[in-house]
Amino acid sequence: MTTTAFSYDDLFRDFRNYLLEWNPTSTHEITRSIKDYFNEKYSDEYSVLCSQANGSEFLLDVMVTTFDPKAIIEINTLNISADDFSVLIGVESELGGVGASSAYGVMKNVVEDYLKLLLANARHRVMVFTSLPYAKEENHIESRIETLRVIYQRTTGVSGGALLIHLAGSQPRSTQVQAQVSATSIRGYIVSSDGKSVAELNSSSC
Repeated sequence: MTTTAFSYDDLFRDFRNYLLEWNPTSTHEITRSIKDYFNEKYSDEYSVLCSQANGSEFLLDVMVTTFDPKAIIEINTLNISADDFSVLIGVESELGGVGASSAYGVMKNVVEDYLKLLLANARHRVMVFTSLPYAKEENHIESRIETLRVIYQRTTGVSGGALLIHLAGSQPRSTQVQAQVSATSIRGYIVSSDGKSVAELNSSSC
C-alpha cells in the first residue's frame, strides 16, 4: 500500500460494505468490527496495533504500522529490528463513552479522540464517530463535520487529509447515544490535505 495507491474513497466503500455484511448492533460489537476490519485487511503485510485477543492498543485505537513497538530491539544484541518506523493508517473511533448522553457530551468525546488522531504522525487518518443533535437542530451532521474540518485546519503540521466516517446515532429513553449500522446510516467525508474543504462520498454506489 503506497501513498499513490491509497484511496480514502476505496477504504470507505470497503469498510462500509464490511459493516453492512457483519451488521453489528451494539456499541461493543461495532467497535470490535472496526478493529477486525483493519486487522483482516492489513495484518498480512503490516503490524496492526489494537486491543484484541492477540494484540494490544498503542497510542491510538488502531494503528497500521511498519513495526512492532514491543519488538523494536533484539533480545540478545539490542540491535534495532526495523529499518523504518512509519504509521500508514491511524484510526480513532468514538461511539459513546462517559457523558455521551447529550449533543455536547458526544461531540466533546469525539473531539478529544480526533485531536489525538491529528497529532499522531500517521500518513493517513480515519475517524469513525457518531453524534446527537440539539433540540430542533437542522443539518447537525454537516455541522459536526465542519467542526472537525476546522480543527484539522488549525492543527499545526498535519497533512494527508482525513477520512471521517459518521454512523447515525439514536438515544433511546434518554440514555447514552447508540450508533447504528444500516445502508442509510453510514456516511463518509474526506477532509482535504490543507483542511480548506471537505467532500462527502457517494454511498449509493457502494
